[in-house]
Amino acid sequence: MMASSGKAQSGVQRRVRTISDNLRLLPVVELEPGAYGSAPQPGTSPWTAEESDTYWRACLRAGGVVGVAPVVQGSWLVALDALNSPDLLHRVLQVHFAGGVPADLDGIDPFCGGLALVDDSELLILPTCCGDLGALDNWQIATEQRTELPEMLWIGHPCLTVWYHAPMLHIREEAECNLPTHPREFAMNPEALQSAVRQATRELDLFCERVVVSLRELTGVLDALDARAIGRILVGKRDS
Repeated sequence: MMASSGKAQSGVQRRVRTISDNLRLLPVVELEPGAYGSAPQPGTSPWTAEESDTYWRACLRAGGVVGVAPVVQGSWLVALDALNSPDLLHRVLQVHFAGGVPADLDGIDPFCGGLALVDDSELLILPTCCGDLGALDNWQIATEQRTELPEMLWIGHPCLTVWYHAPMLHIREEAECNLPTHPREFAMNPEALQSAVRQATRELDLFCERVVVSLRELTGVLDALDARAIGRILVGKRDS
């Protein structure tokens, strides 16, 4: 879509990217390379996308994981479809529970990653540091925003802010430690974002079923009830 001019809440003129109604929230899981294996790190700083990708693949390969591609070069995020292999999903669970499966469900964290905002096939926003699949709840809350007062949309840090300027929902990147250097602002139909949340929920429900099957083969998960409760937490659906 074409970008249009608009004023952010600070009154500073910004370019606003209007997102089509074909937007999607793509669930992604972070495969942190050092948790799988070791490899020489790039000597440059900051790393280029190609250097980061080479290091990531080398670490995963050292840990027995091959044939996996990130959603975009330089990131360590993979789409759920990349985890279709039962053996790969089992390996991901082994790494996640490297210290053993906690006896208390409160000691279990969701998979790192979150939701990537996609317009048609273009990736616009990726989850940031410390994000996880539980961020879907935050996106759902964002769809309900109907005030012009910006509120935080937590996807990790740096985070986003969200506000409503009828008839569009606005989402803006927020800088942290001067990154991103040029924060972007997006406008979208809130109903389209609600639809994207519903679709992402269905995808995570299906992923949860695969996780549960794999969990039942993991040492430390005692029975089907344990596996289902743990699986829901891992995909960000912790029961209250």
